[in-house]
Amino acid sequence: MTASFDRKGPSTRYNARIFRLGADWVLCSFRLPTSMPIPLEVVAPGDVTLETWAFAGMTARERRPTGLLLLRTRGDAAETVLARGTRLVVATHFHSITLATGPAEPAGMLSLGDAAVMARAVLSSMTPRNAAALADPITLLAPAIRDLPVPKDGPVVTLVDDPRACSISGTEVPNYVLFDSGPGLRCARVATARMTFSPASRMDLELDPLWGPAVGQPERAFLIANGGFAAARLSAAAK
Repeated sequence: MTASFDRKGPSTRYNARIFRLGADWVLCSFRLPTSMPIPLEVVAPGDVTLETWAFAGMTARERRPTGLLLLRTRGDAAETVLARGTRLVVATHFHSITLATGPAEPAGMLSLGDAAVMARAVLSSMTPRNAAALADPITLLAPAIRDLPVPKDGPVVTLVDDPRACSISGTEVPNYVLFDSGPGLRCARVATARMTFSPASRMDLELDPLWGPAVGQPERAFLIANGGFAAARLSAAAK
């Protein structure tokens, strides 16, 4: 016998906090129930969509785990409701939960641990549908993004003089490249990729800038594709 649950039926109420992550974006944080409900969509208020989610504090001894929801508002009415405080109804894999939120807080009030978790979730959530709009959340999460470790065996991005081009090692073509330099973060869509297999596998990319200042020498780069990302090592092209 298979049990069924009404995902939009009676809900359980929890207190939550809302953080502003730029125009049209907020982050909702709440103590995770022991049932660990997997969020599926926002039921109410209207014109609010769930873009990505994550659980934080799963190994912390001093507090219960936290549920984190990245929400996008569609219109001034939804943005105003979340800014003032409301009841957010979220459908989960088990049953709906109601999150009672207070007035929105600045992004700087987000804990370092939660910011680190959301930095990974937000980068992994980039798609053609939201890539341009994610400029604000990614920029506000920049300190946490800059703290992401770069693996020694990770891909290598070779920089050239043209900000609309670069080369990367390997054979996995990313959808986007995020560069971090002194003036800030900039994101580009991969327009074309030309593969070379000798003497080593690499791809020469042509980039279509999406947002951010194309100035300053990049200090970090992240390759984003297919629901994930990879922090890359940087090198300069031989003259």
